[in-house]
Amino acid sequence: MIWVGGRVVPDDQLSVSVLDRTFEHGLGLFETLRSWSGRATLLDRHLSRLRRSAEELGLPIDPSALPDAEAVALLLRADGVEGDAMLRITLTGGLSASHGSTLWMRSAPLPPPIRDEGAVVALDSWEVAPSNPLARHKTLNYWERRRAFEEARRVDLDEVLSTGPHTCYWEGSRTNLFIVKGVTLMTPCLDGPIVPGIMRGLVLEHARELMREVSEVPSLSRVELRGADEVFLTNSVRGILPVRRAVGGGPGFAPWDWPAPGPWTQRLWGKVSNWLHRGGTTA
Repeated sequence: MIWVGGRVVPDDQLSVSVLDRTFEHGLGLFETLRSWSGRATLLDRHLSRLRRSAEELGLPIDPSALPDAEAVALLLRADGVEGDAMLRITLTGGLSASHGSTLWMRSAPLPPPIRDEGAVVALDSWEVAPSNPLARHKTLNYWERRRAFEEARRVDLDEVLSTGPHTCYWEGSRTNLFIVKGVTLMTPCLDGPIVPGIMRGLVLEHARELMREVSEVPSLSRVELRGADEVFLTNSVRGILPVRRAVGGGPGFAPWDWPAPGPWTQRLWGKVSNWLHRGGTTA
C-alpha cells in the first residue's frame, strides 16, 4: 500500500505521467526515515529538507501533498505493521519547474542490524568532486552512491567513505561520518559535498550538551581518521553505527581498528535514542 493525495491506496493505483521529468534524467527527490516506538519522530525535519532541496533544485512541491503524523499512522495500519518500520517519501521531478510533481509515501520492514562487532568500511574507492552540487541533496539520480554501496556489500563490507583531494574523507554512501578524539567530536561541515543528514544534525545537537567540544571541519584527513579514538556513522534509519575497522587504503594498507562502540559513541546513542523513542522529548 502507499499513501498519496491524503489516501492509502494499492500500489498499482499510483499514476505518474510519462511526461514527468523524472523519466528524462532522474529528476526528483526522496527521504528515508523510520518510526521510533510507533512515531515518525523525525518526519518534520525530513519534510523541511525535502522542501529546501526542491526549492534549490527547481522542483515543484505542493505543501498540501506532504504527509503528516496521521498519514504515517494510517499507512502503517493499512500495511499491518506491528512495531516499527521504514518509511520512504518520493517526489517526482514534475512536468515543469512550476507544476505537475507527484509525491507518495510507502513503508517497508526495517533493515537487518549491522554486525554486532561494529561496521567495516572501505577507504579510497569512491571519489566525489567538491564542486558537485547534487551531492548535497537526496536526489533520485542516486546511482553513483548506490553502485559504491553495492560494491562494498559485494565484498562483505558495510559502507564506503567518499574521498576528495589529498585523501580527505567526507561521508559514507548512505551515512555521515564522525570521529571522536579525546573529548572532541569532529565531523565534515556542510560546505563540502555531503548530504545534510537529519540524524547528523540531531547527533550534533545532543553532542553539544554532552561533550566538551564539537567541531565541524572542511573534511577529515587520513591522519585525523587514523588517529581517532572512536569512529561512527549516522543514518536516519539505523541511528548511530559504530565503526570497528577501515580497509582498502591502497597497496600494503594494514586495516585500522577502533573500539565499537567506544564510550562516547555509547553515551551519545543512549541520549539520542532516548529522545527519539520519547517522540522528541527528554526524560
